[in-house]
Amino acid sequence: MKRFNCPLVPILLFTVMVSGCDTSTPVAIHFEPNGNGPLASVRASTILVQVEDQRPSAERDSVYQIAADIGGTQTFYTKKPVPVIVQEALLSELSKCGHRPVTDPNAPVDVRVRIVVERFKAFLSTTAFTYTLEAQIDAEVSLTNATKKTTIGPFHISGNYQRKSKSHQVYPPEKELSAALAEFVHNLAFDSRFVEGLQ
Repeated sequence: MKRFNCPLVPILLFTVMVSGCDTSTPVAIHFEPNGNGPLASVRASTILVQVEDQRPSAERDSVYQIAADIGGTQTFYTKKPVPVIVQEALLSELSKCGHRPVTDPNAPVDVRVRIVVERFKAFLSTTAFTYTLEAQIDAEVSLTNATKKTTIGPFHISGNYQRKSKSHQVYPPEKELSAALAEFVHNLAFDSRFVEGLQ
């Protein structure tokens, strides 16, 4: 009896197995410092920037997660740790504004900035006709001015970005999270409490 051999069967089985699996995809967050605004007109200072991660434990492993149409989930995570992303963004903004940002807690500094990240996440919501992908960054900020011996904060700063479309494709939310980070740094740099703490 002749054996029936179909080369498509292994391929179809592999496709079904993969489609129901969980997959993880890295996300690269981009930030371009502006260098304008109140921070550029404040006296140049040496500024320590420390960032802590206090996001919910369920949000620390991924910044975005969706369920696949035929089973499984796709998870997106940042290539760098979230605290490092936030720290590097603020460091580059301060540097472009003429300040001397540092990360060594033992360095002599004029101002100490503490940022506690509470959320760094992208969310997908749907209606009958549109898909909305939203990115949200929330943090608590406090400053200690060693020169004037004053403390400001803690106060809340956020950054958000939202994009709507008629169709949804599975792709890393790099644009949305990068835009939310840009707004977060902008909101912090233009916040009167932050500017006052650096003066």
